[in-house]
Amino acid sequence: MSTPTGSGKLYSIGQVHAITGIPKPTLRFWEKEFDAYLEPHRTTGNQRRYDEETIDKIERINRLVHKEGYTLEGARRKLTAEEAAKEAAEAALPGIDEQHLHQLAETMSDYLLKKLFAKTQGESPS
Repeated sequence: MSTPTGSGKLYSIGQVHAITGIPKPTLRFWEKEFDAYLEPHRTTGNQRRYDEETIDKIERINRLVHKEGYTLEGARRKLTAEEAAKEAAEAALPGIDEQHLHQLAETMSDYLLKKLFAKTQGESPS
């Protein structure tokens, strides 16, 4: 079970549905599909509680799948690449603010995914 680390507000699954518009069954499904990325907190009664960071991650998944057209597997790969790029950027550029770090991570992951796709297609990466 995950427990909250900060003192930020926690939201129920119903509240997250109201905030994001994402149906509760989809939120539960994504929790299983993106278990390395999404881990809502749990109460002693095993109810899900979502913090702001987790809601941001849910909205990121929604954007990838429903607006950018990624498959679930493609979205998982993209998120994994972004997390790796973010860690690399944090190590290389200590003190960078969160917004710039996220932009850098997204740019790096896009580049890496394009290279990987080109390699799997037998193309010469540009």
